[in-house]
Amino acid sequence: MLEVDDLTVAYGGVVALNGVSLQVPEASITTVLGANGAGKTTLVRAISGLVAARGGSVRVDGTALTGMAPERIARLGVAHVPEGHGVISELSTEENLRLGCLWLGGANDRRAATEEAYELFPPLAARRRLPAANLSGGERQMLSIARALAARPRVLLLDEPSLGLAAVILAQIMQRLRELARSRNLAVLLIEQNARSALSVADEAVVLSLGSVVARDRAERLARDESLRHAYLGF
Repeated sequence: MLEVDDLTVAYGGVVALNGVSLQVPEASITTVLGANGAGKTTLVRAISGLVAARGGSVRVDGTALTGMAPERIARLGVAHVPEGHGVISELSTEENLRLGCLWLGGANDRRAATEEAYELFPPLAARRRLPAANLSGGERQMLSIARALAARPRVLLLDEPSLGLAAVILAQIMQRLRELARSRNLAVLLIEQNARSALSVADEAVVLSLGSVVARDRAERLARDESLRHAYLGF
């Protein structure tokens, strides 16, 4: 579903991504791991059109995305949940969800998408009238993911969903992501610093260091590679 081939991104003279390639099939999760500065956030920003690539290509279901505006990429079914939750604090929970499904076909589709979000993340239902600013960190992360899913994407890009979350909330969100990937045939690209948590739900894993791929394998095999874990993943 998602194909990244030889992607290179530079900020001035600094190369942030150097020939990165990966694939994410539908109904699966691929996690990209690495330390701060490895290029993880640049990767998802390049896929979603927020930064320009110097070279390489990105395709979704065979359609080339390189050079497209972010809104066109979103309409092709790519949803991006940025680092730091990305909700609009002044709007209510329900208003945030409505934003996610603005371009769905009709009012009935939009209403159904909003109700699906509450079914996926029940804590949000009781807070539908509250401003997003009043939600806990875990609830804001649920809302960010739910809003992205309300657009009914084919590809979901998640940048550091664990940031600032308690371990029990993170475990719930990760488990829900795994269920969603299967039930909705989603291709999920999960950017994470919490390697242990990400590897527990991912099918495939890619490790970045200084903008380059240094390892790629099935998640469970990579998790067992002690020397790699110590060198790049911190556990």
